[in-house]
Amino acid sequence: MLIVFKRSHVMRTHIYIGIVLMLFILGNTGYTQDQGKDDSLDAAINSFLQAVEKNPHHADAHYNLGILYSEKGMREEAVAEYKKTLELEPNYVKAHNNLGVIYYETDRFDEAIECFKKALAASPEYLEAQYNLGIAYYGKKQYADAVAAFKKAVEINPKFEKGYYNLGVTYATMDSPDDSLAAFKKTVSINPQFSDAYYNMGVIYTKKNQLDEAIKSLQKALELNPNDDKSHFALGVIYQVKRKTKLSGGR
Repeated sequence: MLIVFKRSHVMRTHIYIGIVLMLFILGNTGYTQDQGKDDSLDAAINSFLQAVEKNPHHADAHYNLGILYSEKGMREEAVAEYKKTLELEPNYVKAHNNLGVIYYETDRFDEAIECFKKALAASPEYLEAQYNLGIAYYGKKQYADAVAAFKKAVEINPKFEKGYYNLGVTYATMDSPDDSLAAFKKTVSINPQFSDAYYNMGVIYTKKNQLDEAIKSLQKALELNPNDDKSHFALGVIYQVKRKTKLSGGR
């Protein structure tokens, strides 16, 4: 289960462009999901219900029910199944993680953080929980804690592009442009197709008044995603600023 959150906003500053926030919550899928087919989904749920009726202590069946209920948007039922899974197997790390995802989605950040920490206590190298911990801290505006969590995530997997991307977003939120830029550069070194990372690099360069570098980054974003309106808009703003600067003689 991969849930993607993409938020964009306009920074009301001298240059009217802002960072794109793309925060990915990572969950775990069950081994029987058949996404997009409601009949198969309901059949899977009925089968797992039969399994727990025959054996109420079947932790994997409860866990998969949690996944399928979540897929159907039945969050309360999903939470109940994940909790039942954890009653049976307290160190079932994927259940802790997926429960934390649901809590995060419903703005219950403290409970989400607790779930991710429990998953990590049982499995310290569990990348998804470590990464999601950073997202939950970001949701609480505990940015220093979010940075620490994302740094740990990329220590676990140095090729984890989303970890570096969200590290860049967090540094940008903290008004630390050099650290933010370094994180976005690392992102595109791992995944040269990550257009939003190039866009955000353009924004950071603009805020640093390095307009030529900003243009290069935004042009790269558009090379990868020609229909990206925000990059077209940002380029227009920068060209306008450069034009006005030239007309005013650099003042």
